[in-house]
Amino acid sequence: MSRKSRIGRVAKQQAITEPQQLTDRELRILGIAERKHFSEEEPHINLKYFDPSYECFSTWNQQELSAFSNLLRKLAESDWTSINNSGGKRGKKSGFGYTLHKSTVKLPCSNPRLSKLSPEINFSELRVTKKARIHGFRIKEAFFLVWLDRNHQICPE
Repeated sequence: MSRKSRIGRVAKQQAITEPQQLTDRELRILGIAERKHFSEEEPHINLKYFDPSYECFSTWNQQELSAFSNLLRKLAESDWTSINNSGGKRGKKSGFGYTLHKSTVKLPCSNPRLSKLSPEINFSELRVTKKARIHGFRIKEAFFLVWLDRNHQICPE
């Protein structure tokens, strides 16, 4: 093999394995752009760590699925400051009912990919209906939905 073709092959391999720099526009589309202020972050749901073995959307009825779609729309129209402010003590929550879990003991542990996450991650829940919740964690703009909880059984307090 000639030196020129070997260099070309190595260059192609490097081009494939080297990460690309994303443009500012691409970073914004992916929701990972650096923002100047917390209130500018645009909430959205990410399913990267979703665990359908605990509960799947196929078990939800039409009203619950419609409520989930409504939650997605409301998230897109909201910001994390107002979502955080929707939490509170039992009986005092409003809207999203954002609640940080005090402990991970009651959370399902059926998803082995979660063991790769930092133990410093705080799990929380968002209200879908009066009864249904989604559980996961927030990183920057994204709420990583991990478990569906249509009967509010994971952390009923």
